[in-house]
Amino acid sequence: MVIILVTLFAFLIPVAFVLWREWKKNKEREAREGIVAKKKERVPPAAVAKATFIIILLAVPVYLFSDISYSHFRPEESMLKVAFKHTGQRVEECDETGMVKTEGERYRRELKDTRQVKMNVEKLARCPRERHPVIVELFVDGTKALDKAYSPTGLKKDMASYIYDEFMITPGRHSFRVLLYNNGKKDSPAYALEQSMNVKPGEIKVVWFNEKAGALVLE
Repeated sequence: MVIILVTLFAFLIPVAFVLWREWKKNKEREAREGIVAKKKERVPPAAVAKATFIIILLAVPVYLFSDISYSHFRPEESMLKVAFKHTGQRVEECDETGMVKTEGERYRRELKDTRQVKMNVEKLARCPRERHPVIVELFVDGTKALDKAYSPTGLKKDMASYIYDEFMITPGRHSFRVLLYNNGKKDSPAYALEQSMNVKPGEIKVVWFNEKAGALVLE
């Protein structure tokens, strides 16, 4: 649907631009020749009918082809997607909440005693914010299909990692095992998922992370 609409607009915009240029040229020619602009006349019904016909003619293909399904893989194939975002642990642990609380207590205490005190934010500024990449391992029927580290985003590498990969699989029953590591080590996964399910031809299954449940999900 989106592709068809984009194609339609790609056709209409140049046509509108050409008509606007012709209208502008006519106005400039009339101004040079001193032709007095005529009073606005009502648009002839024939012109309205013609414009309506053209719009309908362009809209019919959009309506007819908008519901046609499209798939970039063969009907006898299926797909597994791994798509979610997750934030890795900090490279260096830093208790910002505790530091703010301690500094706040010191500020209130010294303000009460001396009436002159400044907040010390240097400690907070020195607190590193960089996070570990998120590592994802995927096994399909016991065979490793994915083992990849996804780097954190952000200028200081302090934001979430975005995980996205696609795998073609054959229809039928498969066993899936997904392991997620977020502390820079692969000794013990932070989250794990093991699940078996039937996959229909042309079906797309997705592995994602449920933030509320704090778990990997396959559906």
